[in-house]
Amino acid sequence: MLDDESDFKLKFLEPEKVMFFRAGDALRVTIEGDRSCLRVVPMRAFPISMRDTYISLRDMAGNELGMIRDPDELDKDSRKLLKDEIRKRYFTPAIRRIKSLQDKFGIVEWEVETDRGVRKFMTRSLHDSLNETEGGFIITDLENNRYEIRNRSELDPRSAAILARKI
Repeated sequence: MLDDESDFKLKFLEPEKVMFFRAGDALRVTIEGDRSCLRVVPMRAFPISMRDTYISLRDMAGNELGMIRDPDELDKDSRKLLKDEIRKRYFTPAIRRIKSLQDKFGIVEWEVETDRGVRKFMTRSLHDSLNETEGGFIITDLENNRYEIRNRSELDPRSAAILARKI
């Protein structure tokens, strides 16, 4: 627990000093002049609003090694490894079409077509499960899986009407 603000120091990492490596399924990192970590966990600091910037690197104990402002500033190989790991960690199927949306006793049953196929899932009330993004929504189901409507104006008319009736 932090006693005061002086206990917390955010450390931004210099992209030219950060190198990622893959060892089996583990993502490893070496921070030149500082340390190496045999298994690093990248986490978005702002997973909804700034998903491609401000990536926190943590060791397996949850201790922060530092923050990468913009992964695009990393060397090509490290950038690819980091982005692949983030994509796996934040797997979020994109909803292309809403087939049905039914509210039953405070639980909403969804049947959707995503970029990963047809999915059925349940959420609490829509207001508790929807987070608005620029033009769309992130939907969190009862098992904490996330789905995304990237741009609601790109939904087909039937899907848009189903969604509009419920929100």
